[in-house]
Amino acid sequence: MTTSFEELLNNTKMLKKGDKVTGTVSRIDADLAYVDVAGAQYDCVILKNHVSRKFVSDISDVLSVGDEIEAVVTVVRADREKRSEDIPGVIYLSRKIIENKEYNKLVDMSWSDIVTKFENGEYVTTTVTGTTKAGLLADVNGIRAFVPASYIDTKFVKNLDKFVGQEYTFKIEEVDKSKNKLILNRRFVLEEEESKKLDEIFGNLNVGDVLEGTVSRIASFGAFVNIGEIDGLVHISEISNKRFDKIEDVLSKGETVKVAVIGLDREEGRVSLSIKTLLPTQWDVLKANVKVGDVLEGTVKNITAFGAFVEVMDFVEGLVHISQISHEKVTNVNDFLKQGDVVNVKVLEIDFDNNRLALSIKELLEKPMVEIEEKEAEYDTSYIKSEDTQFSLADKFKDLQ
Repeated sequence: MTTSFEELLNNTKMLKKGDKVTGTVSRIDADLAYVDVAGAQYDCVILKNHVSRKFVSDISDVLSVGDEIEAVVTVVRADREKRSEDIPGVIYLSRKIIENKEYNKLVDMSWSDIVTKFENGEYVTTTVTGTTKAGLLADVNGIRAFVPASYIDTKFVKNLDKFVGQEYTFKIEEVDKSKNKLILNRRFVLEEEESKKLDEIFGNLNVGDVLEGTVSRIASFGAFVNIGEIDGLVHISEISNKRFDKIEDVLSKGETVKVAVIGLDREEGRVSLSIKTLLPTQWDVLKANVKVGDVLEGTVKNITAFGAFVEVMDFVEGLVHISQISHEKVTNVNDFLKQGDVVNVKVLEIDFDNNRLALSIKELLEKPMVEIEEKEAEYDTSYIKSEDTQFSLADKFKDLQ
């Protein structure tokens, strides 16, 4: 039995624009889906661009036959020219409107939550979704956020793509809901974490501590040694008690060494270390291997008016006093020695308390032969003189007559 249009209108509730309905997907075509809505006066359809608030390339990716959905009536059209006898018009539905309303509610809630966290100084954790020429993009509970390049890391980052898909914690740097503006800062979080770590590290370090570390890097001015959570610097002057041409001659990357803490600068985050402090000094080596009377080879390092300083061991110099240079009389040291001369010296005296060394070159030189001059016998002239000095030689001769 055929139902007339008038009977259909009398037996159903007329749907109008803005009504919210619930129905079941009955058929899916390329650009629309049919929805059975109980009591609807016309067929109900959802066009592809109203299936979701997000872009949909294929309705079947979002809806399936038999799905129960909620939608809002957007248009009621009685198309009498194209209607069949039993279907006088079409009702257009939209799921996108409902999703947008729900999304806007969530966005309002998100903005409220973000503003509260911003005012309280709280951080947010979220995932980086993309990049721009100027920085990173992220999504904070549905709100798009921007991370400027200068706020990404503590150091310059050339490749931003490596951050995409990674989750990080950010400080909320700036919030402006009216402009839909949300700026995040990761660098601040990293700096704060580093500061807390440094506080802990420096709180556990003291000048004088002896630690074991690994050489992590060698530079022209020294070597960096990792002592756990931080790298300390061993300045080139604190590496060895011996001379060396380059640091690589005495240290290598990856080498394990013992170091002493000789300086702490919390403000700059610097730890100064020393290797040579833990090594025997050259004077310790001298004490163990050299005694008075030993003969050593050395190099003239400095010449003064009173003598010459000769280095007999790295950083150990002794004085050859001007009186110990030669058996000859020395008035000008430069006449006998020049800076850089290699000489043999004898150890005369060692003062370990004051790190002084007395040396002699003369002691190792052969003494020159002393020529003794033979004097002719002197004639006896006693007869020339007399106890009585008042008499002359003529008087003496007169007596003889």
